[in-house]
Amino acid sequence: MMPLHLFRERNFGIGNLSTAAFYAGISLGTFIIPVFLQEAAGFTALAAGLATIPLTLMSLALSALFGTLAGKYGPRLFMSVGPALAGTGFALMLFTADPLDYWWQILPGVVVFGLGLAVTVAPLTAAILGAIDPAQSGIGSAINNAVSRVAGLLAIAAVGLVTGPVLDTAGFHRVVLVTALLLVAAGIVSALGISNRLHAGAPPIPPEATAACHDRIVPDGPGRGLKPR
Repeated sequence: MMPLHLFRERNFGIGNLSTAAFYAGISLGTFIIPVFLQEAAGFTALAAGLATIPLTLMSLALSALFGTLAGKYGPRLFMSVGPALAGTGFALMLFTADPLDYWWQILPGVVVFGLGLAVTVAPLTAAILGAIDPAQSGIGSAINNAVSRVAGLLAIAAVGLVTGPVLDTAGFHRVVLVTALLLVAAGIVSALGISNRLHAGAPPIPPEATAACHDRIVPDGPGRGLKPR
């Protein structure tokens, strides 16, 4: 059912590899923040859900802008810098300590992560779809969507192996470190493998079309983190 020959296209194959690392990091990170805030800091489920609202706001405000820029200059730079920024956001959360201060220890990392997310999502989608024949864009999009979902599910399934039996500050540090490494790995893969060239049979993608290719991050209910769409 899945045409494996699509993976011979450089941006499609490399883009899906980057997608796997990127969305594994997103899923892991956006799952652990609300859970940690509830378990270790005593936040209510509603407050923990609202703690990551900057991700939604920044995605809504900036995705179209970076999509337009990627349509003009190519996706490689944005797919390299964006995940690195997102990983830096989680690296900042390594400074969390007891007692937890959300405003200084969590929020700055969430904001930097949100910026990296906005920089990445539209260029990533546009690069993958621009790598294949337009007639196969439907199956190409479905494959990429499946890759992101499977990567996220596997990351969540493995979270207990990283945190250990108790989600304390040390366990949180381990998870955000793994998340940062996954996101940075996605940026490195993109920097080394993504090309700004389109598929030979694909027409040039106008900047406004690229700007519309955003998997927005939206709340998945209070205290349950976020999910990409």
